[in-house]
Amino acid sequence: MTALSQRLAVGGPLATTTSRLVAPLAALHGAMFLYDLQHPQRFLNADRAGERIEVIRGFAAALRSGDTIAYSVGHGIVGDWLPQALLYILGGQYLVIAAQVILALASVLWVREIGLRIGLRESSANAAALVYALLPHTLVFPHQLAAEAIFVPLVVLAFRLSVPSLSATGGAALGFATLVRPITVLWPMVAAGMQRAPNARRAAFVAWALAPLLAWMTFVLLATGEFSMGRSGHDLGNNLYYRMQRMAAALPEAQRPAVKPEGQTKATLREYLSFVAAHPVAAAAHSARDVVAIAFKSGIERVTLDYLDLFPDARKALQQSDGGWRTSLEQRGALATLTGLLGAQPGLVLSSALASVLFTLLMALAVYGAAVSLPRREWLLLALFVLYVAATAQVVDAAQSRHRAPAEFALCLLAVAGWRALQTRKEKRHVR
Repeated sequence: MTALSQRLAVGGPLATTTSRLVAPLAALHGAMFLYDLQHPQRFLNADRAGERIEVIRGFAAALRSGDTIAYSVGHGIVGDWLPQALLYILGGQYLVIAAQVILALASVLWVREIGLRIGLRESSANAAALVYALLPHTLVFPHQLAAEAIFVPLVVLAFRLSVPSLSATGGAALGFATLVRPITVLWPMVAAGMQRAPNARRAAFVAWALAPLLAWMTFVLLATGEFSMGRSGHDLGNNLYYRMQRMAAALPEAQRPAVKPEGQTKATLREYLSFVAAHPVAAAAHSARDVVAIAFKSGIERVTLDYLDLFPDARKALQQSDGGWRTSLEQRGALATLTGLLGAQPGLVLSSALASVLFTLLMALAVYGAAVSLPRREWLLLALFVLYVAATAQVVDAAQSRHRAPAEFALCLLAVAGWRALQTRKEKRHVR
């Protein structure tokens, strides 16, 4: 019996550690579940949750009428709503929440296992998992109708199954994640190129990672004659169109791209790249704001605004896509936006500022952890995934902290590695 199997034995050290790690988190999510029962409307306080619940209800009606194929191919990529739709149809929103909480708790354990597999001490792996578990996105998304509640655990599972060596099952987990959010569609090639493995294993990993998406696109082709992920109002073309419009808002009116009629709001990649080439300063400024949001915005607003609803008057105004805080930042600048928010909602601004400071510390540790760990291929893979996720946020209309959520497990592992490296340096100085 191997050392790992011995630790997995019932009553062994790993079982005890797992219990100590998961039990308090399960209790926390249990308390949140009781809160969910008292505040059912919080379930829909997530990005596109209102749209998603309507798609789910429409799918339930299509099941009754027997028109599921036509309905499915007409509502975007199927993983964005089908897993939650099946759970909702079977047991309502509380079954959705329960299943998502189980996935979240499992992902915490997977983060711990990734840490152990890439060389962290058990205490450090536990610390990384705990920090990850307490991040705002990890806490709140399982209690909402958010695609991230399905997508992020699948990404973590894919790494758990494919680190330190590639596996077909890891590829399949990544493939199902891509079927929820196709931003990971290019990652299998990066991962296969970075890790040491026979060519056959690399090919199997990539094939399994792409198979679910290709199967769905083939299904759409057979149903509609169009090889695509399915039409929707939130696909790449829509995101690029609205990103162009946001970039153009600061330009003279004559230089702005024409506003298309509602329902035709899509831009091709060629149109987008042509616009960026013509207006590099506006594009760079928009990308810089995206980087700031990804790197320094903690996501605590998911707790204070979306979940606890501590500032009900501010939530809708701040999160409007055409008039919220991000639009104010783009059109009025950082100082005017901050001054206005501080005068209107000082409690919200102060809580967000404090959380931002703490998250910035986490990011700094992660950067240091990446710097000292990069010679090891597994750590380089984690750092590259963070950069990959940040890069994919450049194709949405405006990046938010939630777009960073798939990479937060990697940030926590890197941050703990950075902390351990600092402690080691301190101990060496004391020895001298």
